[in-house]
Amino acid sequence: MKKVVLTMSLLAIAAAAQAQSSVTLYGRIDNGIQYENGLPQGHKISAESGDWGCSWFGMQGAEDIGGGTQVIFQLEGQLNTQNGQSAGALFGRHATIGFTNGNYGTFKLGNLGAGELSQDSWGVDPQVMQRYAISTLVRGRNWASAANGFEYTSPNFFGLTLKGQYDITNNYNWNSAGTGAGTGSTVGSAQGRTDGIEAVYDIGALELRGIYDEVRSANGTFDNVYTHSRSALGGGTYTLGPVKFYAGYQHLNAPQATDASMGFAGGLPAGTTAPTSVDHEWFGVAWQATAAAALTGAIFHANANNGNGNATMYTLAATYNLSKRTFLYTEFGYIHNSSTSNVDLGNDAFGPNTNQSVSPNASTTNPNYGHSQTGVFAGIMTGF
Repeated sequence: MKKVVLTMSLLAIAAAAQAQSSVTLYGRIDNGIQYENGLPQGHKISAESGDWGCSWFGMQGAEDIGGGTQVIFQLEGQLNTQNGQSAGALFGRHATIGFTNGNYGTFKLGNLGAGELSQDSWGVDPQVMQRYAISTLVRGRNWASAANGFEYTSPNFFGLTLKGQYDITNNYNWNSAGTGAGTGSTVGSAQGRTDGIEAVYDIGALELRGIYDEVRSANGTFDNVYTHSRSALGGGTYTLGPVKFYAGYQHLNAPQATDASMGFAGGLPAGTTAPTSVDHEWFGVAWQATAAAALTGAIFHANANNGNGNATMYTLAATYNLSKRTFLYTEFGYIHNSSTSNVDLGNDAFGPNTNQSVSPNASTTNPNYGHSQTGVFAGIMTGF
């Protein structure tokens, strides 16, 4: 009889422990086909992983330690599911531990990775950061990442939530990353200190979002408007029945940017030098046509200083839900460049394409100056 009682007690303890902690494995796979023209060598058809969104695999967990507080962790890495390889470090997207409490908020520390504040701009992006979306005209600036970080998110106060981040370099110089290689390295990296703050005001049909973040170069300066710069972004959404409206504005600033710091030599149109600021505006509408089908149209525009001209991108996208976890997608994008602009559809670096420059750092997919690009892709996404 005593043995039975002991067994039952152990089962009860195990059940209680299970209720107080959890670990979840999760992931998603995105594969599709893409066609783009206007490339330096013509056009290309390719099999792609991540046109709608990155493929990833991760785990997250929580342990209740009492008083309404939980210890939380997250490990997540990005995958190229066309070749089965890891896209970057094993847990390059997230590797954090922290605490969360409904009354006091959430604190995390570690590799914030893809949680860098600029990536929260998906919330005001009509195309939710697909391949042709908010990052395209600013050449990937809203895909910034950060390591060695600290993050705090406040509780919701009558619809208002605040988030702040600070990411250090682990170097003797507080702002710079030393001479090592690899973003986030404790010895030194290609990226210096990053920091930022975000405010979200959500009252149901209306949501407003503001983000200010700084990403410094390895030498601690703002020397590339598209990679190491200050970004101030504001936008919002308004939902009216099955229709959701999007609008936003972003200003990028890099006062130390030069031709050399942006990694190229020659090939720019006459009178053009490295841009030190970019203004970016967008507007879009999403329509939930049926329970399964949605359509989104959006226009994005960007203008860069120092003679770099402007670009406008027109997009049209659709999704169709096959189930709660699987959907089909497609998106069409068209970029029109002014005579001194050569923004492409692939978030590539500033500079002339390989047909115009012998620089080893020149982009391989930027169109010729003043030329357009067109692209379309389709695929399937499933999550688990």
